[in-house]
Amino acid sequence: MPFEGLNNERLLLQQISQGDRVAFKTLYTHYFSDVQHYVALFEPSRTSTDELTQDVFIRIWEKRSYLAGVDSFRSYLFMVTRNVVFNYLRGIKVQQKVKELDEAAEEGGGAGVAEDQLLYKQYYRIALEAMEKLPPGRRKVLKMSIDDGLTLDEIAVELNISRAGVKKQLYAATAFVRQYLHEHGEITALLFVFLSLFEH
Repeated sequence: MPFEGLNNERLLLQQISQGDRVAFKTLYTHYFSDVQHYVALFEPSRTSTDELTQDVFIRIWEKRSYLAGVDSFRSYLFMVTRNVVFNYLRGIKVQQKVKELDEAAEEGGGAGVAEDQLLYKQYYRIALEAMEKLPPGRRKVLKMSIDDGLTLDEIAVELNISRAGVKKQLYAATAFVRQYLHEHGEITALLFVFLSLFEH
């Protein structure tokens, strides 16, 4: 992914972090096509590609206060773009499964569908149980990643710890939740769909 930087990028990031829309437009114009091309590798639909590309820049603007502390905007932009795309694909996977359950229920799927719906609720309960067993700091990092959708860099700035430290904590937290689900949830195809929510 090329993402070639701007000569005055550090100044632009400082200005954007303070709400400068003109500076943001410069950044947006410079990086738009790179982001769009990267998104298209995963989602070739033109409509979805355009929407996801816009989502990336909306997210950057919403989190603009973090930009002043970002060392490498190219790495940051890559991370945000990847997260937007992966969250979209993850959502599609889960939505598709829910849609299949709903369609099966409408067609009179009977006990099998009811069982699947119960399993989903069971997995959700087990996942929450697992998260509560995490050390407070690790649990906070995981919730910031899943609930708030923050990137590693954003979490690092928010908690004032290194990016490597955030990555280590997040990896340990997701590994624990996935392992806990494996140990306490009935092994079914649905479990693996649910586990995808905790992949990073």
